[in-house]
Amino acid sequence: MMDSHKSYFRYIPVRQRDIQWGLYVTGVGCTKILPGAEYPPRTHPKPYDFTWQKGRTLPEYQVIYITAGEGVFESAPTGRKEIAAGDVILLFPDVWHRYHPAKQSGWDEWWVSFDGEYMDRLLERRFFSPEHAVLTTGLEETILRPFESLLQRVRSESTGFPHLISADTLEILGAVLALAQPESAQLVAQGPRDVVTVEDRMVAEAMHLIWGQSHEVMTVDDLARQLPVTRRSLERRFRKALGHTILEEITRCRTERATRLLAKTSLSIKEVASAAGFPNTDAMSRVFHRAKGMSPRAYRREHGKE
Repeated sequence: MMDSHKSYFRYIPVRQRDIQWGLYVTGVGCTKILPGAEYPPRTHPKPYDFTWQKGRTLPEYQVIYITAGEGVFESAPTGRKEIAAGDVILLFPDVWHRYHPAKQSGWDEWWVSFDGEYMDRLLERRFFSPEHAVLTTGLEETILRPFESLLQRVRSESTGFPHLISADTLEILGAVLALAQPESAQLVAQGPRDVVTVEDRMVAEAMHLIWGQSHEVMTVDDLARQLPVTRRSLERRFRKALGHTILEEITRCRTERATRLLAKTSLSIKEVASAAGFPNTDAMSRVFHRAKGMSPRAYRREHGKE
């Protein structure tokens, strides 16, 4: 395990082939800022260097994980935010920001800079957003391990390391998304609700079963028997946690599965209905009209593969 007290950073040349991979790393580091020390250290090139007075904008994304100390972060979309150990700062291209550790505490930071169309898609689909640039995850090995792996790969420059450090970066992003506390997890508000943000573990397990088994015949009674819990208790807890019924969640899951199959495959409408878990094409059509305002066939004409 790499000691966070041993500061190290490196900026990485990017080849056209790395860009075609979809996500590429441009820099990585681990820095211990002592109490009262100048920040940021005057060792970083432009456009990474900045002052508190002017702040900066970056041409790429960056994740900064604070593992000790405290400080402050400020950006145009978030305003001023207090930072503590266990917080993650997300930086976005062309978004003005500034941050620094508190003089009395300093801080330890792990960071990775990256870019690529894969991250652009995550941003477009609201898995991350500049409005929620500070997330609280706590001090977690699940985030530290891929940071350590990333730094070790960069130091060794073993064969294929640009693609491997891209994988480490994706693991960091996935861990951050999974571990962000519920009050921080508004970043996924426009997408399917992730079961990790559900505090009721019975409801979380029900969500796992729904999204894993609803392509088969599934009723609310079937779900209750698997947990096991009474149907009435499960329905009450489910509505309290998520604000809608179990049947609505099963239907939503099947609709999203059908939507993806219509857009991404050449399966027939009947095959899509069966694969998504609908009893027949008529049932899928009724649900689609309510959810999408059009038939499955019309949706495929508009969004499907040519």
